[in-house]
Amino acid sequence: MKNLNWGWRIVILYGGFVLMMLFLVWKASTVKDDLVSPDYYAKELKFQEQVDKQKRTHALKEQLNWNVEGKKIAIQFPNDMLSKNVKAEILFYNASSAKRDFTLSCSPDSTGLCQVNSDKLQHGVYEMKIDWSAGCVSYYNEGTINIQ
Repeated sequence: MKNLNWGWRIVILYGGFVLMMLFLVWKASTVKDDLVSPDYYAKELKFQEQVDKQKRTHALKEQLNWNVEGKKIAIQFPNDMLSKNVKAEILFYNASSAKRDFTLSCSPDSTGLCQVNSDKLQHGVYEMKIDWSAGCVSYYNEGTINIQ
């Protein structure tokens, strides 16, 4: 190092900086971007419908409840809705991998209970998005579940 003058030291410093930046660009390009929905713009246009569904859901006397035991999820619909034709579509969203996302349909039994048991549920955290309707009125619930 004694024979190196300031010019070479600056070249080595800038060269190291360029190599570090190239490494960061390469690393950033290999990161998965599963958090972005492919139909983001279409969903954004329907956002007001989603807000209206959530307002109707919060106005209910009795709320939708769920209980998780292993890979089994029991969803209890409000008793007020049992006389109406209740149908639900449930999206299980896993932020760490889009391959784990899936959708199920369910209808509750006469007690208002809907049992979900799926082998597609892997260990991890899911955001459960329940889009449901009772008669002609639509509702929306969401929550986070942890599959052990």
